[in-house]
Amino acid sequence: MPVRERLLLILPEKDLYEYLCTGCGQSLGEREVTAAEKRMASLRAPRRGGFR
Repeated sequence: MPVRERLLLILPEKDLYEYLCTGCGQSLGEREVTAAEKRMASLRAPRRGGFR
């Protein structure tokens, strides 16, 4: 069954996410994303648009 990620809380040093079952809505787990992890993800992500 697929899950849905829901943002619970935004803090200066991290974001808290919860994973919910799309069928019944039950909470399946949580995840913390630190500011450093968010920076690394933005550096790895391909940039959209712009000039070629």
